[in-house]
Amino acid sequence: MKPENVNPGNYKLDCVLFNNNFFSISYGFWENEKKCLAMRWNGENNDPGYPKVFGNPMWFIIDDNLRVPFIQSLIGQPNSNKENILKVLNELI
Repeated sequence: MKPENVNPGNYKLDCVLFNNNFFSISYGFWENEKKCLAMRWNGENNDPGYPKVFGNPMWFIIDDNLRVPFIQSLIGQPNSNKENILKVLNELI
């Protein structure tokens, strides 16, 4: 499942920071107000990946204290989106 298509009611995707088709890391809004970092395994074919609740794909939220080092570790990694990473880091630092 593409990360852009994972839209649970409590998390709104702002941008994808990393996506290798199997695993994704994103930045978005938790309950429409708090910005946070999230990740998930994407699954394939009819499998919605993990995490999921009652078969619906979800995002796993990363603790706020880990956001900056986690995002910094994505710089230069294959399948990372440098433009989105720099945008988010600029916002956080």
